[in-house]
Amino acid sequence: MQLITRMPWNKDLSVNHSRMGPKGNWHLKRPVEAWMERLSWEVKALNVLNWGLPLIVTVDFRFPDKRKRDDHNYYKVICDAVAAGLDIDDKDLRISTGTVEVNRENPGFTISVEDESK
Repeated sequence: MQLITRMPWNKDLSVNHSRMGPKGNWHLKRPVEAWMERLSWEVKALNVLNWGLPLIVTVDFRFPDKRKRDDHNYYKVICDAVAAGLDIDDKDLRISTGTVEVNRENPGFTISVEDESK
């Protein structure tokens, strides 16, 4: 089984943009939270109980320019959102880098989730 979804570009998509709340707990900025929630809902419809764990998450990057970026920040946010949507621990996810390209007209991410047995 496999899910493929396209997600829009978000320049703040990083765990580095966390902030501490009034009670000492961490929160992500609202645009990052909204992006993660949208991705969670995209994968929530999957029936992961029939899938073999671990799951492979492949990310194709479409960057808006040629600036150097830290891909690990994107992976962390994406895996947290996928794990939340499937109600699994993110330790059950494996990262695979797909394509990396510059696409000024349509920046974003193509995210594929599949079970390892495929």
